[in-house]
Amino acid sequence: VGERMRAVALKPDATSMKKGSRQMQTSADHGQHAHDPKSGAVYAMAKVMYKLRYVFVVFWIVATVMMAKFAYLLVVTASPMSKSPPGGTQSSLAMDVFESHYSSLAILRREMIVLKCKTQCATADTALSKGWFTEIEAEIKRFNLTNPGSIVQIHSYFGFSGHHQLGENPMQSADKQAILLQWIWRVPPNMKAKAEEFCEKIKKDIDEINAFQGPNGTEMAATGLVFLDHAMKETLIEEIPVHEISTIWLPFIILAMALRSARMLLLALIPMPIEIIVAFGLMYFVSLHTTVVLFALMMMLMLCTSLSFDYSLFTLTRYAEERAMGESVEDAIPTVISQSGRVIVVSGCVLMIAWAAMLGLPTPFNGFCVAASAMILVCVLVQLTFVPSLLAILPFLGPDAAEKRLLLSEEDEMEGAPFKGSDYNGSSRGRKVYPPELERARPHMQGFFFWSGGLITRFPLNVVLPIGVYWLFSPLTTRMNKNFDWQHFKFKMGHSYELTMPRTAHEWHTLLDIQQNFPSEAGILMPMLIMMTKKGPDGAAADFDVKDQMPWKMNCDMADSVIAATQGKSYALTPDHFVSATFHGEENGKVKCLSEWQINFVMENYFAKNVFLSHTSEHVQELWSQLVSTHAHAMLTFVFPNMDPFSPDAFALVADVRAALELETQRLSATEPGIEFITFSPGSVLMDLIDVTSGQLPLCFIGCAFVCLTLIAIWFGSVFIPVKLILTVVVPITWTYGAGLYVYEDGYLDWVNYPGIHTTGHAGLDWTVPMFTLTFMMGLALDYEIFLFERVREFREEGFGDCESIQLGLAATGGTISSAGLIMALTFVAQMLGSIPVTNQMGFILVFSILVDTFVVRSILVPAILSLVPCTNYWPTKMPEPRFLWLADNKTTPFDDVDEDELDDEDEEQDEDEDDE
Repeated sequence: VGERMRAVALKPDATSMKKGSRQMQTSADHGQHAHDPKSGAVYAMAKVMYKLRYVFVVFWIVATVMMAKFAYLLVVTASPMSKSPPGGTQSSLAMDVFESHYSSLAILRREMIVLKCKTQCATADTALSKGWFTEIEAEIKRFNLTNPGSIVQIHSYFGFSGHHQLGENPMQSADKQAILLQWIWRVPPNMKAKAEEFCEKIKKDIDEINAFQGPNGTEMAATGLVFLDHAMKETLIEEIPVHEISTIWLPFIILAMALRSARMLLLALIPMPIEIIVAFGLMYFVSLHTTVVLFALMMMLMLCTSLSFDYSLFTLTRYAEERAMGESVEDAIPTVISQSGRVIVVSGCVLMIAWAAMLGLPTPFNGFCVAASAMILVCVLVQLTFVPSLLAILPFLGPDAAEKRLLLSEEDEMEGAPFKGSDYNGSSRGRKVYPPELERARPHMQGFFFWSGGLITRFPLNVVLPIGVYWLFSPLTTRMNKNFDWQHFKFKMGHSYELTMPRTAHEWHTLLDIQQNFPSEAGILMPMLIMMTKKGPDGAAADFDVKDQMPWKMNCDMADSVIAATQGKSYALTPDHFVSATFHGEENGKVKCLSEWQINFVMENYFAKNVFLSHTSEHVQELWSQLVSTHAHAMLTFVFPNMDPFSPDAFALVADVRAALELETQRLSATEPGIEFITFSPGSVLMDLIDVTSGQLPLCFIGCAFVCLTLIAIWFGSVFIPVKLILTVVVPITWTYGAGLYVYEDGYLDWVNYPGIHTTGHAGLDWTVPMFTLTFMMGLALDYEIFLFERVREFREEGFGDCESIQLGLAATGGTISSAGLIMALTFVAQMLGSIPVTNQMGFILVFSILVDTFVVRSILVPAILSLVPCTNYWPTKMPEPRFLWLADNKTTPFDDVDEDELDDEDEEQDEDEDDE
């Protein structure tokens, strides 16, 4: 009786029967185009991964425990930004020659301690200050006893004072308010940790001495190459975690709002420590073979936070979507792995390729690339295996399954004619029934992104909007063009030592005070070196005795030529800027050349050494051993210019000195063939490094773009989609650098008076910023566009129209991508809160780029450009005939013709008829 009653209640009329017959026929004709997400090799692999869920969870827990020790070792052994001369450059060739004559020159470091009066005083030279300097000297000597041969020289004000010293004491400031203590030591890589530990001990001793002083007493401060490196390392280690923790609540809140589940939020947080420890542990083994800088660790930490949140968002929102459709955990997890996992894998590959482009750059950028790629790879693997596995083992962390919706069977699906609201297929006991594709898409047919997608993809808005956006941002592109040398195809960015130093570091301010108040030979930390040597016809070093008077004369002439080449310029040199064994002081506008016998007399005469000039004799002997090579085949001259060693003036000085030395070498070639003068300095190294990397970076970017776009073309089976995407990637990058130049070079935001967005002197945007961000920005831009287009293609394969698929793709991914973009942008905000100017600049560039890409490029440009000749988005892949169309009929959704109230009335009438029966 019950079966008969249901048959009567559900009996269709003749029209419905005819309609159903037509639908079954069209379904048979077009069924081969149906898109089934639960088929294919990827889904089969996802099922296998689901079965291995316990294995994956145990593996990652064990890997984390094993890698914890190595992660710690990486943090404590990482070095600040190292600058090595690229091979084949003038500085690289000069370094080879220098090291052949002075083997320990590259590992020498100079440290300084200054003692000065807090208030105006007669002199800083007191018995108390002498006692303190003596105590510190004793500490330095004890270090040398435990590390033999490490200390080369120790000089202090009290070592130069006395009647046995000729000339002014260089260790005293001009106003006599401060005195110096200096030491030079050998710091090879294996001694670096000990040297930093010793400097930390000296700082503690200085703090104790300063604490003992009254308001009218003296104060001490330390600086030097090791002190500065240690200060930068401490700043990065202390600031980055602090600022990450202080800002992580913002992306945390956004993630919580997107997931709408505290339990799922826990799933997004659990993978982060695993990813950090495993990636850092792997990089420790890389650090045994190449330099890993602290900036690389900083970027790894940022990438972990942003990618972990983003990928968790992609995975967990798709899981929630599947559960809302009524899928079981066993069915939902493989679907998540096969669908969201595809996006995560492609995203990770694109980001790793983007970073891999830096392998074409010199050290330390290649190590930076390996570090970033390691973190991305670990994030992808953890999100692909650990998170779904943990969710499968602990399903209570995710949402409960909703009641499964009643969908049309294959015989009832409308796969032939385009679907319209009037094609409604009836109801079953109050539940409206639509084709399964529409049921899956229906939750996305609402909200801001669905509405905006319908507008953006319509003509003429899909033409007018991109033109308007490009015009609006064109001033930023124009600004970037001013700092890009199109003739040589490379960036023109700023550079200075100040950009790399923490604003809060006392060591940096101490160095500036010393440079300003002391003679250049004592106050300049990084001198320029000029070497005179001789090479034979075959290019090898030739016998050459620099102790003869003729080489002394040639060295004096060289110094005069260098001084003449810099006259009238802001960095003009004088004889006081030079320290040499062959001349001292000024005479008739030139250097005062000494005689060989005078130096020998001071160093070797018994009365000069022991009675009259004991201090002078000792210092001259030290200078001679430092400036003249072991076999007297080469001679050094130190130049101490009073400037930032990495400033534009320093680069101009290097160029002038190189030109002057080249002319001097050519002049001597007629009378003294083989004699050559070469120069080497930190400024020359950085100058050559910038020149090489600035020229290689655009080529690396082009190669990176080609590989990434080729991968995308292969992945999506489309020839033209890379062409469309490149329009939404390259031009927005110019907007980002233009904005950075406006802020950090032109000072457009200086009025805000916040250090993180304030200019630093006249340095502008640091040259390392494009090196670290260019290819990364391209990877991030493609990352979100891939996620969007993956959903667009998915909807198109299910039979939606071209523009309808774009609209649905934007609606389905809009909230997720917007949340992911905000999370990533807020992650990099931590860099803008630090005290190191260059990290502030990188943070601004990345935050601006992510926000523009998230809310302008992906929300407006990409949908509009995809809607232009949309059939080219998939060619040569053949898509099914569109079955669900509504935009062409100026409808908001495909359900505009369905009267929901009328359907509800019909359902009620049907229920009443059943009751009557």
